[in-house]
Amino acid sequence: MEYFVTGFILGITAGISPGPLMAVLISETLKGNIKNGLVISIIPVITDIPLIVLLVVFFKQLQYSEIIIKVLSFSGFIVLLYYGIKDLFTEKVEIDLNVSKVSSFKKGLITNLLNPHPYIFWGLVGVPFMISGNTVQMVLFVLSFFTGIVGSKILIAVLTERSKRFIQSRYYLYLIKLSGLVLIVFGLILFFRAFNSSL
Repeated sequence: MEYFVTGFILGITAGISPGPLMAVLISETLKGNIKNGLVISIIPVITDIPLIVLLVVFFKQLQYSEIIIKVLSFSGFIVLLYYGIKDLFTEKVEIDLNVSKVSSFKKGLITNLLNPHPYIFWGLVGVPFMISGNTVQMVLFVLSFFTGIVGSKILIAVLTERSKRFIQSRYYLYLIKLSGLVLIVFGLILFFRAFNSSL
């Protein structure tokens, strides 16, 4: 249950946090219709799964010691702390409404492939966390994460389509700041989980 809940909450925070893919989702929804937003919402599943498989195979091959585990967990703590503080102090969401001939799917795919956030998250947080569990727990973590991130992005697309001003409202900023606090909490959990034996 821990893996499912953790994956779901991290997925939601990733889904509502500002970033390159979120900017594309909002702008494409505003320029077109809800269909554009729904297409972009599933992009993380397409781009992240091959990355997860590669990282799991890589980490499984490593005969890493306890010190390496601690280094990875501390790096994950720093990443979550950075993202959390960044979300916490977000004051405005920028939207690019320039017209482009590139399809929404291709634009979202290219954006996420070039986006460093998924590589950093899965390399330093996601895979190091879930690899400590068994196969079922790992699958639950991945499924719940994608449920959270895709579901939250679909919700943002729907709200953007129905209320063009939602994305620049204080309510969305409150959601972003709340996700920042959640990321900081999970970062601290990673920190204490990694160094509990030495504290």
